[in-house]
Amino acid sequence: MISFQSLSISDYHGAPLSNTFMRQEQTTRQLAVVLPGQGYTTHMPVLYYPTCLLMNRGVDVLCAEYDYYRKPAFGKTSGAERDRWLFADAAAALEAGLAQRPYEQIVLVGKSLGTLTMGHLITADTRLAQAPCIWLTPLVRDETLRQQIAQAKPRSLFVSGTADPHYDQAHFAEVVETTNGHSLTIEGANHSLEIASDIPESLRAMERVVQAVATFLDAVT
Repeated sequence: MISFQSLSISDYHGAPLSNTFMRQEQTTRQLAVVLPGQGYTTHMPVLYYPTCLLMNRGVDVLCAEYDYYRKPAFGKTSGAERDRWLFADAAAALEAGLAQRPYEQIVLVGKSLGTLTMGHLITADTRLAQAPCIWLTPLVRDETLRQQIAQAKPRSLFVSGTADPHYDQAHFAEVVETTNGHSLTIEGANHSLEIASDIPESLRAMERVVQAVATFLDAVT
């Protein structure tokens, strides 16, 4: 059995940070922290199904919901201030999750903007030195992110689509090689890992994503 609750987390500005914590009834030593994109929530397919896989494997899961798309101030913020906001929110979520039990393994799952947060966390927090990382539509054009991945070299799965404007074949190959990681590239998939105007192909793409995540989790958890 799994219970669903909201943890008390304060965001960068002291307001409540939306979240859902899925607690296993039985004892578990594993926590997954799911970090969404700016407008892509954890309830959407690319994050929902990996979350389900983790829950089914007996992992506690904390889904952060920044709701930045509902906060005009975030969209008007850029540079160092945006990064401080983003990273502070993620760090607060991580602390709240880690306070729930004495976990032995942490899994990070992020999409898009959430992958920038992952890059920060794995290089700033020594507790994440061994954390497996699932990078969904990572922002590999960001040089800082690539440097952070090269520095930490986490066990990784990278998933992207060739029609994603944030995808770059050379940079994607670079982070996969740097980490000796698992990878999945979906031809014609966009930033939501969907095939434009083709629902059956989009569903098949999602099936491939789920299988890739499951295979990766088999290897690292």
